[in-house]
Amino acid sequence: MKSRELLAALIGILILSTAVLGADHRVSFSLRGGYYLPISSTYNDEYRAAVNANLSDLNSYLTELGLSGSLTELPKFKGTFIFGGEFELYGGQQFTLALGTEFLTKSFKSQLKASGDVDEVAWSVEQNGKARVSVLPILGTIRINLPVEVVRVYIGGGAGYYLGRVVIREDWTWTEEGIQAYSGNREIKATGKSFIPHANAGVDVAVSSHVFLTADLRYPFGKIKSFKIKSDSQDEAAAGQKLTFLDAGGTEKDFSWEMTGPSFQVSFKIKF
Repeated sequence: MKSRELLAALIGILILSTAVLGADHRVSFSLRGGYYLPISSTYNDEYRAAVNANLSDLNSYLTELGLSGSLTELPKFKGTFIFGGEFELYGGQQFTLALGTEFLTKSFKSQLKASGDVDEVAWSVEQNGKARVSVLPILGTIRINLPVEVVRVYIGGGAGYYLGRVVIREDWTWTEEGIQAYSGNREIKATGKSFIPHANAGVDVAVSSHVFLTADLRYPFGKIKSFKIKSDSQDEAAAGQKLTFLDAGGTEKDFSWEMTGPSFQVSFKIKF
């Protein structure tokens, strides 16, 4: 209920702001694309470290048995491309109101392969892991035009309602003398949401009287603090519980996703 109230409040503020800006406004629409660099410290410093430590321990165990192969660890999250769209309402020379959305998704994969003979018995092991995060924010921003001629320069701020989704999947296969001896898989789906403020700045360069090239920087401050499990292929009772993991020190932690960081975007904007 709290999340619905926050979303309703955001929409209400946008509607009220539109009325304040005046009825004689123009509207523009832009398709946007860019690159986003959120901190994502929980994944990079805790979750990733724990998964890679477990893979390393398993690889060491298999090596001691006499198996050898390759290990691909979960990579760090360094950024991702984003795509979206935005409407902007013009209420005079100084203020505008922007309402938009965008989408980002990123997948991270790990793999362990090993094979060899143990007591003259041929063994092969393959273990694959994949984590995928997707985020869809609904964004509202009030912008103030600066007194700059030739190009439009603006600063502003607002907030976004961030809808996040995480899918974690593992599968493993152990084969003895070419016959599958042990295999399985597990998939966990979880969602999270959060209301996050942001600062904004940008510049519009006119291509024609109705078409503009825009460079935009948005910087959100916050994170999706937790995710709730929607389904777990190995544990139906887990639905509704928080998504957690054991860090490298064995402490249980909530899975979260930090959204703080710069988002650089460019777009073609068409005024109506």
